[in-house]
Amino acid sequence: MKKIKILNKNFYQPISCLTAYSPSIANILDGKIDLILVGDSLGSTLYGMKNTQGVTMDMMKNHGAVVNKVIKKSIKVLDMPYKTYENKRDAFKNAKILLDYCKPDLLKLEINKKKLVVLDHLVSKKINIISHIGVTPQSYKNFNKIKILGRSDIEKNNLLKLAKESERLGAKAVLLECVTADTAKLITDNISIPTIGIGASKYCDGQVLVFDDLINLSTHNKKTKFVKSYLNFNKIVSNAIKKYNREVKLRKFPSLKFTFN
Repeated sequence: MKKIKILNKNFYQPISCLTAYSPSIANILDGKIDLILVGDSLGSTLYGMKNTQGVTMDMMKNHGAVVNKVIKKSIKVLDMPYKTYENKRDAFKNAKILLDYCKPDLLKLEINKKKLVVLDHLVSKKINIISHIGVTPQSYKNFNKIKILGRSDIEKNNLLKLAKESERLGAKAVLLECVTADTAKLITDNISIPTIGIGASKYCDGQVLVFDDLINLSTHNKKTKFVKSYLNFNKIVSNAIKKYNREVKLRKFPSLKFTFN
């Protein structure tokens, strides 16, 4: 079985990754999941934004700090938000702020050809980076305009070159978002650092999902093709709320057991 290494940890089976935006969720995930990501998807998940472009450094700092504080076993990953790494100087300054305040093990950046110079600079400063390629959500104001990449030979070759350059420059892993299965396999087979997929098939070395999607927390958002819900949290909690409401109305709660004498 292929050995997959991230930082000083070796994995002999596919890597699992989920997002967490609060200490309570991070505490549940810690040690049960290989990587925990404080992602800028918190913009839409928590703040009701239509995209991730409104996510600020303060948001990432605040959520990153409280989440990473409770993580003891899993590897900690943090997104750098939109427009915070447009050039080498700003990228290093903002990366240092996030590293000092949140203490993640890795920072994740959305990388295109122009951003390779930023990746190179941060790695030269001994910063651990995951290179996020394929669909890069920070590039979109309207997520409805996102399309799958890698269907043409040109897209496939460009993504492979980007992945290889990310590896050459010192990225610790490549995250592939919304690319075709054969493109994901091509990239995974041709680089030695791990690939982590979201909407990028089983051929990646690992997988990531948004925790809220995993438990079907929101029933208002249309789920994309790659999302699988493992629990109907909304239904379970709705039943608990109905029971609480009924007991309050009937004065069954609080009973003597929950009352101070």
